[in-house]
Amino acid sequence: MSELRQDPITSEWVIVSPGRAARPKDPHGNEPASCPFCPGNEALTGEAIDQMLRPDGRWQVRAVANKFPLLASASEEPAAAPLATAGGLLLAGNGAHEVIVETPDHRGHLGTMPVADARQALAMYVRRYRALASHSRQYAQVVLFRNHGERAGTSLAHPHAQIAAVPVVSPVVRRRVASQVAYFDTHRGCGTCDALQRELQQRDRVVLQSAEFVSVAPFAAAAPYQLHVIPRRHAAGFADVDDGALDDLAQHLTRLLAALRAAAADPDYNLVVLSAPLDLVHRRATHWIIDIRPRLSTPAGFEFGAGIAVNSQLPEAAAQLMRAALRAGQAH
Repeated sequence: MSELRQDPITSEWVIVSPGRAARPKDPHGNEPASCPFCPGNEALTGEAIDQMLRPDGRWQVRAVANKFPLLASASEEPAAAPLATAGGLLLAGNGAHEVIVETPDHRGHLGTMPVADARQALAMYVRRYRALASHSRQYAQVVLFRNHGERAGTSLAHPHAQIAAVPVVSPVVRRRVASQVAYFDTHRGCGTCDALQRELQQRDRVVLQSAEFVSVAPFAAAAPYQLHVIPRRHAAGFADVDDGALDDLAQHLTRLLAALRAAAADPDYNLVVLSAPLDLVHRRATHWIIDIRPRLSTPAGFEFGAGIAVNSQLPEAAAQLMRAALRAGQAH
């Protein structure tokens, strides 16, 4: 049984989920025959919540319930009001946690798979995000992410993403949204849109441009090779993505991840869709992005104590190396 516990001083939420310790671990992916995400092993994951089929009737993308969820389904654990304890607030761990199996190919990679296959995986991202976001009375935010590599927290190597719906919003996320709203109130415009225009004018940190998206090494990158994929058109949340943007994003993201793979020797990374919580969407102030953060360094005592990231690489240098990798990729 999962629990949500809130610190009485910082108001930060922590999920206590003992069942997560039992999840299978094969981060190197050497045994496709026993992989629960491979074709033929569907019984290991259970019935699909949603799937996209190939013309021959076989599946191309599957969404399934996570068998070792961060938060249990509300149907399994009845919802309850927060309980005040001596330590802080305690809340039953009601939520949703799904796995999106991106491809039948056990050794696939978003940076190497055909663009059409990446497009299908991204379309499933949006479908499952919208499905969970439609329960806004039950959930406060939906978090979509993929972990690539053992240092990034992946437990199974088969290409997959995860999506979780939770009933609370952390102070960190609320501050991020509050900053966007405060910028809008002061400047009467979206801070992300304005920052993107400055990046396009300066160009030092721009890595890749396409019709709908721009990828940059953020000015205050917290880690080597950190990248932000930003929609050119203002879009308040990930649920706003339309088919044209998905077509463009599939090509953009596969090129970007292929270049990252080449420039940084296939680093472990976390890819997270940063979108406003369901109860905090400000249509004109919030702007969703994709944050890609390679795990090339390990935070140490200073970072934890000060709450300040230390990056050993200039973002401008990262952008230059990424552009070189993109050019090299085009030459092949």
